[in-house]
Amino acid sequence: MVDKVTLIGLKNNNLGDIVILDTCKYLVRQLFPNAKISVQNIFPETIKMKDIDASYPKINLIIEKIASYTYFVQILNFVKWWLSQKRGTSVYKYYKRILKRNSKVIFAGGGLIKFSREDLWNPIYSIITYCQRKRIPVYFNAVGVEGYDENNFYSQLLKYSLNKSCVKKITTRDDIDSLNKYVKDKDKISLVGDPALWTKETYNVEDVKKTDIIGVGVIRGKIFTDYGFDFSEEQIVNSYVNIVRKLEEKGYKWQMFCNGAKSDYKMGKNILEKLGLPESEEYLAPRPRKAIDLVKQIYSYKATISARLHANIIAVSYGIPTIGFVWNNKLKLFGKIIGYPERFIENEKFSDADFVVSSLESAVAQGYDNSIIETLKLSTLNSISENLELNLLENKTSHPERISGGGVTS
Repeated sequence: MVDKVTLIGLKNNNLGDIVILDTCKYLVRQLFPNAKISVQNIFPETIKMKDIDASYPKINLIIEKIASYTYFVQILNFVKWWLSQKRGTSVYKYYKRILKRNSKVIFAGGGLIKFSREDLWNPIYSIITYCQRKRIPVYFNAVGVEGYDENNFYSQLLKYSLNKSCVKKITTRDDIDSLNKYVKDKDKISLVGDPALWTKETYNVEDVKKTDIIGVGVIRGKIFTDYGFDFSEEQIVNSYVNIVRKLEEKGYKWQMFCNGAKSDYKMGKNILEKLGLPESEEYLAPRPRKAIDLVKQIYSYKATISARLHANIIAVSYGIPTIGFVWNNKLKLFGKIIGYPERFIENEKFSDADFVVSSLESAVAQGYDNSIIETLKLSTLNSISENLELNLLENKTSHPERISGGGVTS
């Protein structure tokens, strides 16, 4: 029997990350109904990296002086985190509180193995270091892997952490080739489906009325340039405007929506201004505050066009045809893994409204190969089951007194 499971993920206004946590929790609950499940944020709730940065002005001065030496700057940035999570600090106390002995720690999913943004290498290092010391087994479930770089300190810090013996298994939803470069023991890694493919089973949305509206999922203006694409905010706005006008020209009803981030919602307002339309719910759905609100919004649509990965995954879970805009390789890889890479469009085609809308029409006509989706879903479910059960067997072998009837007393 699995007693305690700590699920770790990102808690923020991008509700796709909350959907990941909810669906992973659903799967663990289905497999181990009596388990005590705790859901925790990967970062301490009250600690932001900008606060930690501000706490070390002397290190920041050194960083300014050696700014051109990227690798050493990265080391010093990590040193600030390392100092902030030593014994006795609020960061250390947070991880000590959430990481319990005799439990299993699961990173629920999402784009965690990345070194370009979000500073996730820091909490991953802290969590794994603590779990290694306390002999707590760790699993990475269907995580996104965003490249590997042997000349990047953050990438190598991730590699160091992922190869600790407490890390029992790492499954990815996308870049298995990059994951191979991180992990020495190839038996520890595999490719599975994103847990959000279980959205339909996780949430009850039977009270939502289906419509014939095309949902147009918007995203913040600097997302493409932040990830290295030469595609400005003005180009994004114009592309959305042209797509909406093309939908109208073809007689489709439409409504913009977002995954919950304020910056995404602001993009929706900018598009309405460009279109000369009022800020009305008819054209822009209210910004969702809870994951269930996002799920219900997407479920109501006939089809969707969206730039957020988990807006697309939620749609796929319900069999709703969807087209994705690629600002990150994870969207291309998702399209490939579900068997429809052509439905995930890069920016040179994103600007072509005729191409986007005709691609959507083709997706509506084709539907999905449900056998592929179900295979992906089962791969995730089976991986969680096997990993937790395997650890239970390891514990019984290492500690025979824990087996029922062992009879060991003090």
